This record gives sequence, structure tokens and C-alpha cells, in this order.
Amino acid sequence: MPYIGNSPANNVRGRFYYTATAAQTVFSGADSNGKTLAYQDGGYVDVYLNGVLLQDTTDYTATTKTSVTLTSGATAGDLIEIVAYGIFSVSDTVSAKDGGSFSGNVTAPKFLTTTTKIETAIFRINDQTLSTDTTIAADENAAATGPLAIGSGVTLTVASGGNLSIV
Repeated sequence: MPYIGNSPANNVRGRFYYTATAAQTVFSGADSNGKTLAYQDGGYVDVYLNGVLLQDTTDYTATTKTSVTLTSGATAGDLIEIVAYGIFSVSDTVSAKDGGSFSGNVTAPKFLTTTTKIETAIFRINDQTLSTDTTIAADENAAATGPLAIGSGVTLTVASGGNLSIV
């Protein structure tokens, strides 16, 4: 299954558990389960003391990408849970809500649909030369305006039952 950013196999969220010693403030390295603390950005770290969410910069700091430092020392036996979230950025996209424009070609493997009428387009434009192998299946109709040429080495197949109209 495709994912935007890190897949679950790449730890979208890591949980680290430490049992504190008396007055311990720094938590790093291997946790109680042998997982080594690491995070990409301290702004995407949550720290819990005995199940209570601590406040960033007031109760702890997370700036080294490998450790968390409490402002006040923990009591021996306190459970520290650190949740580190993976971060990523999505770039080069067109908004589903607001729309946008593509500066390059868009390829649709079979069908491209729209739920609204395209009011600014009067003409339907197609190339004059077919440059990729194309098959029109038995349950499909296709249309093009001519003249239409088929490039060298390119195959156009219209399956029995399929229809191609060239106007």
C-alpha cells in the first residue's frame, strides 16, 4: 500500500519507555525495550511522566535528536514515555480543495474524468501522430480528429467489439 511520507515500516511514530532513577533528568540511548531514542525534530516529540503529558520547554527540552532533558529530576521508578513522530513534507502537489495547474504533462493510464463542465475549453485538442502503443478494449469507444498518423514502430489495436472514430 502506498504512503505519503514514511510508511509504518519506517516508524511514523516511535514510542520509548524509560524507568527513571532518583533525580534523573536526561533520557537517551536504549529504552526499557532496547529501542534507541532518536527523533527528527524536537517540535514533534511528546513526553509523558507517569502518563501525564509534559509541556515542551517548560517541563522538558528535546533539542539533540537523541535525548530528552527534564527540567526537574524524576523520582526513582517514574515511568517516562517519549513519543517521537516522523516528519515529512509533501511537495509538488495540486490542492484537491483549491485546484491548481500542472506545468508539465499529465498522463492518465486509461480514463480521466471530471465532475464539472470545463467551461473555458471550446476545443478538444489531440496530437496528429500516435506515439505510444495503444489498445482500445472490447468494451471501449475512442475518438480522435484527423488526420491521424501512427508513429514508426507504434501499434494501435482495436479489439473486437471496441470502436475507434476518426473525424
